[in-house]
Amino acid sequence: MNKYIFLLFIFGSVIHGYGQKSKSAPPIVSLLETPTLSKQALAKLTKTEDSLRLLANIWMFDTLSLENRKKACYQFIPKLLNALKTENSFYYPFDSLKPVAKIYAPDSSFRIFTWQLHYPKGSFRYYGFIQMRSSSLKLFPLKDLRDTLPFHTQQILTPENWYGCVYYNIIKHTINRQNYYTLFGFEAADFASRRKIVEMLHFDEQQKPVFGAPFFYFTDSSKNKINDTLSRFFIEYKWNACPTLNYDKELELIVFDHLAPLDPKGQGAYFTYVPDGTYEGFKWFKDHWKWLHTVFTFAINEDDNPPIPVPLFGTPKKQPELPNQLDK
Repeated sequence: MNKYIFLLFIFGSVIHGYGQKSKSAPPIVSLLETPTLSKQALAKLTKTEDSLRLLANIWMFDTLSLENRKKACYQFIPKLLNALKTENSFYYPFDSLKPVAKIYAPDSSFRIFTWQLHYPKGSFRYYGFIQMRSSSLKLFPLKDLRDTLPFHTQQILTPENWYGCVYYNIIKHTINRQNYYTLFGFEAADFASRRKIVEMLHFDEQQKPVFGAPFFYFTDSSKNKINDTLSRFFIEYKWNACPTLNYDKELELIVFDHLAPLDPKGQGAYFTYVPDGTYEGFKWFKDHWKWLHTVFTFAINEDDNPPIPVPLFGTPKKQPELPNQLDK
């Protein structure tokens, strides 16, 4: 029972973290663009979705047997692939597959399915597909090779050596007529720590996906004198913390929590890091993301209350007054 509650907590925190401080849901394919699925295709996809949902619930929530979870996950993959072979399957949303994250490119040119499988001792394996918008199936399986790419910020990757995660948001920029998509992902690194990731995706001359591009100009706020150009950016934190790393449309910024250890002795031990109440960010400048040391200013009222950062969801308010003594 404890394991079941733990898995529910992990999945709930992941889903909570996807949309945290985001102003709106990721873009979806416009209904105006949606071709009409034949009755036969719709019936097939609906029936297949029901069986996929049962398998997904097993590999997500069965806490008793790793073998059952793996078996369900391995059965899920070919069944989903077979469903995607249906003509115009790109326009079928698979809404009931809650354990599977589905994000659409802002230009509706592709969508990405990603999910995670829980292994013993808090480890996870990630799975996914990129499905291109096409009447017939054009798909790229994603192979999780994080074990050979620990915390890698520089390497350019492909679907065959993907840094596995669950994607929860996507935005688009165009550089020299080439479309680049900024992806936001979540990774359960191990039993003690979690990571959120931001990286660029584009398609090469052969129209194959390429993960990572040297478009993140970064200097570390911990004053470690790191000044580098990164292909992807990570924040790592304590397993039960819930920092944000997402794009704010109104500010036109990537905003993320500044993280710090609860105890100064934990400097560099990222599994102890939690949000400290301040925010950093990246701003798009022509052809790259430039790091911002501070996103929000602080407000101190006339009563000299503690500083209050301007939150994403409103304006600073006066701190409530505390009673001088406990009520009798």
